[in-house]
Amino acid sequence: MNDLQSVEAGQGWQAQLDLRFAQTHSQTGARTIIQRSHHKGPLRVQRPFYPEDQLAHVYILHPPGGVVGGDRLTIQLELLPGAQVLSTTPGSGKFYLSAGRFARLEQRLRIKGGASLEWLPQENILFAGARLHATTTIEVEDDGRFIGWDVTCLGRVSRGERFDHGSFYSSLAFYHNQRLLLVENQRVLDEPSLEAAAGLRNQPLQAILLAFPCSDESLGPVRAQLSTQGASSLIAATLVDELLVVRVLGSNSEALKQQLLSVWQVLRPLLLDRPVVQPRIWAT
Repeated sequence: MNDLQSVEAGQGWQAQLDLRFAQTHSQTGARTIIQRSHHKGPLRVQRPFYPEDQLAHVYILHPPGGVVGGDRLTIQLELLPGAQVLSTTPGSGKFYLSAGRFARLEQRLRIKGGASLEWLPQENILFAGARLHATTTIEVEDDGRFIGWDVTCLGRVSRGERFDHGSFYSSLAFYHNQRLLLVENQRVLDEPSLEAAAGLRNQPLQAILLAFPCSDESLGPVRAQLSTQGASSLIAATLVDELLVVRVLGSNSEALKQQLLSVWQVLRPLLLDRPVVQPRIWAT
């Protein structure tokens, strides 16, 4: 039995959040609502906020605040045609030292034609000794639009803690009309995984930002923004078909997040034709 098979079903928190969003019309105009909300265990969602008219700002909550070995969090979002959603979290996810079992984080995002999703969660922090298997699947149909990021911190950087023991498996897949545009798999198991030039280059923070659909007209401004910002050399933006991919390595959480934020600020007007309005929860 391998490490991933050692996850024991039915142990720890088995939490699930399943949300479906739809666009409704009334005398006051169009608005995105939560058409279905099903939750099991400690995953919740607050009521949507509407600081931008029809666009729904949604905050996903995990009241326990931390995840231990054996816990399993499953988050599914489905956006029906025309739905417009920005989703974030009020704070970072914390994955604690495990006595042996893996924790699991599974995220599946489906965006139908004419819908748009901005997926902007706070970072996940893995304490030394944590064991996590994380999978994210993003499925976009037709002219659906997506901007989102994923940020992982290996060890508690603010305390000088190094992720010198533990296990991190991650898998990310992006599809457009069932065609696979990007798949990335990563395993961090030992010192060489952290230090190798083809690995994390001894950087505890890593992030990826995806935006779709994009072209050179989007890639150019993103690269220009990163150069004028004096961004870390461990950052790159590229175009895979119509998928814009930005990858970052770093050692300073706030600096890295500011780099991602600057990219989002460039892409939002270009891709979604919206001015930049940050979620209010980020200011608290």
